[in-house]
Amino acid sequence: MSPARVVPWRAVKPAPVILVSGPQDFFADRAIKAVKAELKTKNQDLEVVEVSGADYVTGQIFDLASAGLFGDSKLVVIDGVERCTDALITDGVEYLNQPFEDAVVIFRHNGKSVRGKKLLESLRANDAFIEATCTDTNKEADKITFVENEFIAKGRKIQKAAAQALVDIFSTDYEELAAAASQLQLDDAGDITPELVEKYFGGRLETTVYKVADAAFDGQGAQALLLLRHALDQGLEPVVMVNAFSRKINQLAKIYGNPRATAANMGIPDWLFTKVRQATSGWTEDGLARVIHAIAETDYAVKGGEKDSQFALERLVSLVVNRGRS
Repeated sequence: MSPARVVPWRAVKPAPVILVSGPQDFFADRAIKAVKAELKTKNQDLEVVEVSGADYVTGQIFDLASAGLFGDSKLVVIDGVERCTDALITDGVEYLNQPFEDAVVIFRHNGKSVRGKKLLESLRANDAFIEATCTDTNKEADKITFVENEFIAKGRKIQKAAAQALVDIFSTDYEELAAAASQLQLDDAGDITPELVEKYFGGRLETTVYKVADAAFDGQGAQALLLLRHALDQGLEPVVMVNAFSRKINQLAKIYGNPRATAANMGIPDWLFTKVRQATSGWTEDGLARVIHAIAETDYAVKGGEKDSQFALERLVSLVVNRGRS
């Protein structure tokens, strides 16, 4: 027998037994809802039952998965397997040997403990079953891909710069990212651009990365520091701010002293290219190099290298305001 099929949460399909694993609860919830929705298309009378692994009692899985009075199929969701009782481990392993024909059983385990290891090993050893992985990630590129896939799933497209803008605003919360993507799709049938994101979510944007970085690169030191402190007070992650400064300085560096640079070969809108080109005034190669080095140091600082993330960011803002001059 070969191992269970492992798929990303977004690609999960019904199977006799499904393990939804990993720490990202939002992805797990979406995966379970997707299975339920697909089963409902085949059987509107699908009976859905849920039970907590911590409350499981002996024999329960067999009762829950058995066909109803009228032979209706069942979807059984067992949540919190990482806190499960011994009875679930024993019964679960037995159930895996001969799952019921008209039932789909989902085990949800967040992967934060080794509890239920024997059950998971038995499930993962059977190629008739599926494991849907719900990996948590703070990588910006993964969040942009998530936003793009939210549109692709609905047959829509979003410009990468617009997806980037949404990530900048809602970077700490996948649920908010999904809700924002859904709102844009419902309210606007056209191309999703950065300007459209600004139109809908400008209020959220004003005290986040764009306004802070713009003020700093425009030389408005007092305004940049005020916006920075306000953004941090609202819960903005310091690493998101560092990423915004990194993108801006990279754009400046690519355009500075490069007469062949165009909006097309940089992959940015014309209006942004013009803005960045104008912003290169007053900069020097040494200044750009100092800021690039300072961004790397600040990134290290906000990821635990220093105790005071706010001070590290304020130090970076001051350097940028002075065009890299100490």
